[in-house]
Amino acid sequence: MTNKCDVLVVGGGPAGSSAARAAAKKGLKTILIEEDEEIGVPIKCAEGIGAYLIPYMPFDVPKEQLEWKIDGIYFWADGIAIKKDGGIWKGYSVNRSKWDKWLISLAKKEGVEVFTKTKLVSFEFGERNNVIEAIAIRNGKKIVFAPKYVIGADGVESTVIDLLEVRKNVSVGHVKSYEINNLELKYPRHDQIFFGEFAPRAYAYIFPISKDTANFGIGTVYKDKDLDNLFEEFLDIPLIKKQVKNGNITIEKTGDAPVKNLTDKIVYGNVFLAGDAANQNIKPFIEGNIPGIICGNTLGELIFDIHKGKENPQKYEKIINGKFNLIKESEKYVDIVYGESKIKNRIYNLLMLGLMSESVLPNEKDIEQYVSKGYDFLKNFILKKGGYFEK
Repeated sequence: MTNKCDVLVVGGGPAGSSAARAAAKKGLKTILIEEDEEIGVPIKCAEGIGAYLIPYMPFDVPKEQLEWKIDGIYFWADGIAIKKDGGIWKGYSVNRSKWDKWLISLAKKEGVEVFTKTKLVSFEFGERNNVIEAIAIRNGKKIVFAPKYVIGADGVESTVIDLLEVRKNVSVGHVKSYEINNLELKYPRHDQIFFGEFAPRAYAYIFPISKDTANFGIGTVYKDKDLDNLFEEFLDIPLIKKQVKNGNITIEKTGDAPVKNLTDKIVYGNVFLAGDAANQNIKPFIEGNIPGIICGNTLGELIFDIHKGKENPQKYEKIINGKFNLIKESEKYVDIVYGESKIKNRIYNLLMLGLMSESVLPNEKDIEQYVSKGYDFLKNFILKKGGYFEK
């Protein structure tokens, strides 16, 4: 039996659920398939969202989804710290399992048919390289879908991208992360971000989800690094050790995140990419939860307009940039923060503290100036901008 539909969404994360919901709400017959047995499991996320993004949401967020209020962000590198409060630094932690289940429930209310434990394995192509059939495996049996449009919202390891054979050889962020409880958090109402050799060309974090529980993680763009060793190095920092001395690991939340475009385009024939597969996150923090929802919702509505002959598929990226230009604006951080650099590590880590805390502007001229004048100059500059010593 072939399951005919207007839209087939691959991936049940925030972008996929939101795209499916929007398309179905417009009246398109929409099917969503998810490889995992349960939507929202496993969690591969630090679970933090910026409060400044909530007004961009296409629908209201229930208060019960906002698990823990975050008042600001604390940055640390080489014993120098900066603490930022209020404004764009405020946020919340969410329970991604509960969050994703809420999003898929919204999609189901609009009539989206959901297939879990369903792994996409191949595409059949027709004229103009449009996908005419998508073949999946469910409970050991083949299941065939005949969509008019396909949305690939299946993350960094996107099967859709691989089946299209369009993946670029670019760096991604590799993250080792655990939820740890029984903590003595120094800043239970602040996200903590750390720069050092324990997180090469990325950062480590402590994202509180309650007074004594937080998600700990380290990241790197180097795939040959031993993440377990790096994580242990991070925990061995005296400032971290004090907070985690009685802690217990409860859940692993390890996963990858995009830092650069995985493909040259985000539209291939009748196939559209969304969420992490489309690198739709805000740099330098790689925040993709709410951006994925916004972009997914925009895509679902756009496909309806395409279906009615009112819009051109190739305008997808332009429309996203017009409606939600924060993603495009944040691209200036990519090469500076996550690219290859000859900057010495000690200066680089302090520079990252300055950039992410907005003490240093992300333009090439300023960065060259700070780097050329050396570590002590950069350190003193950051201290004048509100930094302080905290070993």
